Amino acid sequence: YKRQVMDAAVAILMIGMGLAIAGIWTRDILVGDRVDLSEGLFRARDAKSGTLFWPHWLAEYSTAALLTVSGIGLLADVSWATLLAGIALGALFYTSTNSLGWAFAERERFSYAGPMIAGIIVSLVGAGHLLLR
Repeated sequence: YKRQVMDAAVAILMIGMGLAIAGIWTRDILVGDRVDLSEGLFRARDAKSGTLFWPHWLAEYSTAALLTVSGIGLLADVSWATLLAGIALGALFYTSTNSLGWAFAERERFSYAGPMIAGIIVSLVGAGHLLLR
């Protein structure tokens, strides 16, 4: 029973993180003043640094999709969900840790640090649970 409760808790946290990542990026793309879309979506750049966004967006949205799909799979108790969840949690750990430097680089980005720290915590708790179950 305890394993099922933890599986559900981890799955819900994963789905929440997946939806949050997709939501934050979609909001930033549509509303944010940091994204220069003047040359189109695949040539979009950070308005300040000029960094090309699509490779980062691919990683972020892929992580979001993996988290959501594997979280749903864990809730449904399907055989492939544990492996996919492990991959998704690893991607979440990487993207959250990597993006933390971006959040700390400029004062106006600091509000993003909280969700990134939450991502690190969810990835570690989730991976620990999957390894010990």
